[in-house]
Amino acid sequence: MKRLPWLTLTFAALAVAVHCLPALTLGWQFDRAAVAHGQLWRFFTAHLTHFGTDHLRWDLLAFVVLGAMVERISRSAFLVTLALSAALITLGVWVAQPQFTTYRGLSGIDSALFGFVVAHLIAEGRRARHGFSLAVGSLALAGFTAKCVFELVTHTTVFVETTGDFAPVPLAHLLGLLAGAAASGVSALPSEKVGRELRSAPV
Repeated sequence: MKRLPWLTLTFAALAVAVHCLPALTLGWQFDRAAVAHGQLWRFFTAHLTHFGTDHLRWDLLAFVVLGAMVERISRSAFLVTLALSAALITLGVWVAQPQFTTYRGLSGIDSALFGFVVAHLIAEGRRARHGFSLAVGSLALAGFTAKCVFELVTHTTVFVETTGDFAPVPLAHLLGLLAGAAASGVSALPSEKVGRELRSAPV
């Protein structure tokens, strides 16, 4: 029996709870002025806030599916991916996109979880010399990266239309992808070291 992805479900439930409490949403969203006055927790809590039910619904669906996949690979890697991407994404928005006075949503972290899954698939494909896994992972990584770069350069979106409620932030998705891929690489280091030691051990 596969273990229950309880960390993923806990964070998902927290996002729903925050959405139901408007005061908490305002207190946790990334707010440029508030961060400038020292409210640094917003770098992390912003990802649990959303601009509306539709925004929450799609972000949450991707988070639960991808989060469960990552958590079943490694629970500690799931936490590392969340922490690294949460900080990197909002820091990137803070530094590189001053036009955004607020930021909300799990989509950047969803991108990080996707990056982890794809990087893990590529690594496993290389380790097992499984060409199909390697090809699928590489194409998925290249395709998502190209999408993010295209959106950044053209200031348009590929799949989601900009609405009056919120505008997608391609930089957040690209930074999330990089954070997830990096987390996958870091989490693979111990197992790769053990594998090298076993291969070099005398028999």
